[in-house]
Amino acid sequence: MIKKTLTKKEIRALEMIGFLFLNLGIVRKAESTINAILVVDPNNSWAFYARPILYFLKEDYETAIYFADIVLQIKNFQYDLLEIKKLKARSLFMLNRQTESSKLIEEIKQEIDARNDNEEPEA
Repeated sequence: MIKKTLTKKEIRALEMIGFLFLNLGIVRKAESTINAILVVDPNNSWAFYARPILYFLKEDYETAIYFADIVLQIKNFQYDLLEIKKLKARSLFMLNRQTESSKLIEEIKQEIDARNDNEEPEA
């Protein structure tokens, strides 16, 4: 079987389809789409970002944390890592790991406060 290379536009279209499935809670199709993207583009940043969300929706909190940690270690990631940190904190909470969850929530709060402090006041 000949392996077809997808164009950037085709990969982007798959990302948008996967995003739609995630937002609609169609977990099986979202997972298939994410896996398909990773087959043709193993370093796809959107697929990396989506995996912890996918496993959170599947209520597989250990795996959600595992993939969140991978995303949080990637340098110069193009997506907002604050959402992944929030998802990790919720996953920790769901696993009754409240101390870890609380610590991460405090870090998130500090990051939000720092962002707000860095915003320029409106004229």
